[in-house]
Amino acid sequence: MNCLTKLGLIALLAVVAIGSGCAKKPKNITPIPNGYNGSAAPGSDVSQGGALRGGAGAGPGNGGRFTQPTDTAPRDLGVDPSKAAGSNELPSGNLRDGKIEDRETFKGNTVYFEYDKSSIKSSELAKIAAVAEHLKSHADASLAVEGHCDERGTEEYNRSLSERRALSIRERLVNLGVSASRVTTEAFGEDKPADLGHDESAWSKNRRGEFILLVPPSLK
Repeated sequence: MNCLTKLGLIALLAVVAIGSGCAKKPKNITPIPNGYNGSAAPGSDVSQGGALRGGAGAGPGNGGRFTQPTDTAPRDLGVDPSKAAGSNELPSGNLRDGKIEDRETFKGNTVYFEYDKSSIKSSELAKIAAVAEHLKSHADASLAVEGHCDERGTEEYNRSLSERRALSIRERLVNLGVSASRVTTEAFGEDKPADLGHDESAWSKNRRGEFILLVPPSLK
């Protein structure tokens, strides 16, 4: 074989070698979603070899998972606005000690207090007397008294003050002939303001004791 033939054969072999070494485009490979940076949280679908799920919110901040974006458009869920998050108005109809809470009957009898006081003002005594008369004529009913404060003072102090207010009302009811076993108290401190303002007009509404009538389900 002469030199020219040998050179031609070498050139042909080189071309074949180069052609067989070209990378071919892989098939059936799941595309990686936009936003994936190659990391995956331990225990995630990615770290365990699971399929990647593309979409908004992908990346480590979502625990290594790729989730489809959710529909964030507002929808009517049938929620009563008065009972939505942020509302301090508690609904009637809840069960307490096997009885139904009635927050409407004595809503107008809410007792208001002076600043930093738990003693009952003379102007509020008639409200408590009316509650006592109702209880004495409805032997199956009982009562919960909830004490509240305005926002001034520490949380711990206000909790204690609201408890003293509730107990002061309870003591008055007992003095009027209501059995002590029928009246419970609860202290909320400043947690459930009736008015969200930050002036005396709001504070005067928040220094209060509320009555919740508790009636057997058979009477509702």
